[in-house]
Amino acid sequence: MTQKLFGVFFLGFLFSVLAPSCPLRAQAPIDTSLPEEPLPHRRVLLLFPGYETIQDPNIPVATLRPKQKFEMAYRKTVDVSFPIESVMFASFDQVASYGPQYGPGGGPFAERIGYNAANLASTFFFTDALLPTAFHQDPRYFRKGGGSIGSRIWWALRSEAVAYSDQGRQMPNYSNMLGFGMSTALSNAYSPESSNTFGSTMERFGVKEGVSFGLNIMREFGGITAPEKHQVAPH
Repeated sequence: MTQKLFGVFFLGFLFSVLAPSCPLRAQAPIDTSLPEEPLPHRRVLLLFPGYETIQDPNIPVATLRPKQKFEMAYRKTVDVSFPIESVMFASFDQVASYGPQYGPGGGPFAERIGYNAANLASTFFFTDALLPTAFHQDPRYFRKGGGSIGSRIWWALRSEAVAYSDQGRQMPNYSNMLGFGMSTALSNAYSPESSNTFGSTMERFGVKEGVSFGLNIMREFGGITAPEKHQVAPH
């Protein structure tokens, strides 16, 4: 099992290094000369925040400022959907006996909710705010928006490993890869010690990558509402 996990991690790393050298398009629609734009109030499946989705691949967008990256992480954490997500993940953990082993019953279920809430919050902080700022990377998802179904699925998968810099150049997606790893490692501090084996930690890391890929599929193929009239004003 450990050797397989190492193999998957190595292949993911190799993919992240090689994929940028095989671009599907030359330039992200980021124009550094554009003035700062407010974060849009988009929704995925009418509930979950969709701040990070760039809908039209042909319309240039402004660079996301560092304060906006932290704002995005903050707004996703305080959004009405946040406790719903925490309960959803906790329910899956309870039913599938996945994740930290708190045991059966109402008390352990509440602990699972707290665990998932902390896990989500740290993931948003690392992948949307801290690391994108440190690496000058744009944490948003840029839709391909056209082409065959297969090419768009590949684009969603590729976006896990390839991101854009604040200037619109392709680069390895350090924010996702390192952010998922850092939030997973941090989760060991507030989960039962018996669940903190190397294998279970790598498994949780893999699940985060899988969930992120699934979200990319939803962003790519629809289910995202248009921006609401009331937008977040730039600071």
